[in-house]
Amino acid sequence: MKKALIIVQSKNSTAKKFGEEIAGFLLNRGLSAELIPINSFEPKKLEEADYLLLSSWRNDSLFSLKRPDNEWVSFVKKLPTLDGIKTALFTTYKFFSGGMFRSMKKYLMKKTENVEFTFKSRDGSLSISDKIALNDFIRDLTY
Repeated sequence: MKKALIIVQSKNSTAKKFGEEIAGFLLNRGLSAELIPINSFEPKKLEEADYLLLSSWRNDSLFSLKRPDNEWVSFVKKLPTLDGIKTALFTTYKFFSGGMFRSMKKYLMKKTENVEFTFKSRDGSLSISDKIALNDFIRDLTY
């Protein structure tokens, strides 16, 4: 059985809800899915993971470019390389997500070469297009 780790950096219930929605969807698709708060994550869990989905909390005011906060940046710096682990990003937002994914990908560049899938939600719910994209994300492990 394929395993997905969903790492949630949640400073509000919306981000946690979105992580739970993703985990529930993956479980219903036949994967093992584990939701882990960022501050409880242990790198050895990656040894058994096929998929990694990372969320982040933004670190700026409403009208500036978005970037992950210091806790997330520190977390990513401590990650080993993610070779063989298909990785995606997700975030929640109130008005617009800005450049959050571009910034997150910049920090992940040394850890993985390919982060094609991103998911965002205003209210923590998975949209139909998110479900279709998640199906594509888990379809195979070839890059």
